[in-house]
Amino acid sequence: MDSWRWLRLGLHIKRWVFLITVGLIVLFVGAMFLTLGLFFPDSQPFGFDSYGTAAILLTLGMAGVFLGIYRLVRRIEKMLRRADETRDLGEIADQFDRLEQGPRFVCLGGGTGLSTLLSGLRDYSRRITAIVSVADDGGSSGRLRHDFDMLPPGDIRNCLVALADTTPAMAKLLQYRFPEGEFSGHSFGNLFIAVLALILGDFGGAIREMNRILAVRGQVLPSTLDKISLVANHPDGSKTTGQKWIAKCGKPIESLELRPAPGDPLLDVLAAVAEADLLTLGPGSLFTSVLPNLLEARMIEAINRSPAKVVYLVNTAGQLGETQGFSASAHLATLFKHAPGLKIDIALVNNRPPGPEQLAALAEKGVNPTECDAREIQALGVRPVLADVIDLDNPVRHDPAKTARALLEIFRELRTGGL
Repeated sequence: MDSWRWLRLGLHIKRWVFLITVGLIVLFVGAMFLTLGLFFPDSQPFGFDSYGTAAILLTLGMAGVFLGIYRLVRRIEKMLRRADETRDLGEIADQFDRLEQGPRFVCLGGGTGLSTLLSGLRDYSRRITAIVSVADDGGSSGRLRHDFDMLPPGDIRNCLVALADTTPAMAKLLQYRFPEGEFSGHSFGNLFIAVLALILGDFGGAIREMNRILAVRGQVLPSTLDKISLVANHPDGSKTTGQKWIAKCGKPIESLELRPAPGDPLLDVLAAVAEADLLTLGPGSLFTSVLPNLLEARMIEAINRSPAKVVYLVNTAGQLGETQGFSASAHLATLFKHAPGLKIDIALVNNRPPGPEQLAALAEKGVNPTECDAREIQALGVRPVLADVIDLDNPVRHDPAKTARALLEIFRELRTGGL
């Protein structure tokens, strides 16, 4: 029955479909009179001139059909085009076709790093799958997780907004954070997802519905639907439980684990990984955003079986409490230590240093840009690719547009055998 939803009341489509139908009927009748005039030129059926009647009916019919098609196309164009756009239907169709032919990207991560990457890739493909860590337990997500015994929606919300094919107003609405009152600190998008999950009784179903509501270019999936917590084991034998506390504890991390151990990866996740053209890890917090997706052997096996090349996006700078002082190869060594057997084909490393002012600001915080030690990267069996991917205004983050272009260039070179 969904095929008939275009004809429901209020869309102003039925009138033009009706006009086209009437025009076609008039054309058919006109063609009949023309046929009578050609085959029976001496007869005057119904006392009318066959040729004259045919000419009038054919003219009216063509006018009705052309007017109906024109107004129908304009109406559909208006429905498809967002209010803030000035593109015509041809431009919309061209973009849709180009995005439909884009690479199949599968992006694993969490935090702001993953949503930053997605906001750049969305301009090149609508075949994007974001696989988002659900170990977050801080802020609004942590409160909702505690109050409603649900998975944290925050990182997923950011990824949905990054890939949403909707108006800026809707994006601002979902990202709006209440400054005070009962909902102080909560974002509207988190509450939206929480209410939807409560109504449907299924967090996974709520995320699928959000993908549909926001017309996401691709899909956003939680890495698991199991309620898990991230646990860090430290060299002194102590443990820290919870993503936010691990980042704050300041202790070296010997190993990470998920408790309780999650079940098998979701079928949608496995299918996306198996069909990927390019699979990315990061950017983002190495221990608390990237690694939680890679702590299960079944996920590593799925990545290793995939024909996709795996690209690790090395953070542009160290992160206090996690990776301060880490070189690019140290990031990779940490990944291999905690996710043994994981294949990583390429490391994308920023090669543009921040300006003097940004360097000074980073130094005050005890953070340095990530060193690109290419030889050590190669010694780990990974190919380093250097590119300008830094956000010069915020040098601890990647620039979405630069990073997307760098990944597209890697994809093209892989297809042509350049890498």
